[in-house]
Amino acid sequence: MRSMDSGDARVASILVADDPELMQQRDGLDVVVRLRDGRGFTLTLMPLDALQRKLADAPSLLATRLVLVRHFTDDAVLHAVRAAVDQGIERFGTLQPPLEQ
Repeated sequence: MRSMDSGDARVASILVADDPELMQQRDGLDVVVRLRDGRGFTLTLMPLDALQRKLADAPSLLATRLVLVRHFTDDAVLHAVRAAVDQGIERFGTLQPPLEQ
């Protein structure tokens, strides 16, 4: 896990599970976001080419709370997090209870 600075006043922290050794074997990237108001959520990012590979092997794909990105880049992660916060985090990821301080 590594931490990213969002540059967004609403976001307290972003943790990205992007171990370089595992990235070659994975189709998704998990991102854990904590907001300054204490709420948090997770996102699973999937690149478009991984989605195409999955659909090449099956006639359908069921995926809930999936966020598509072009590539696994820091810019894509930040864009996805900001978009999720803008559109209401309850629509994306899994809402976590506030952290006890």
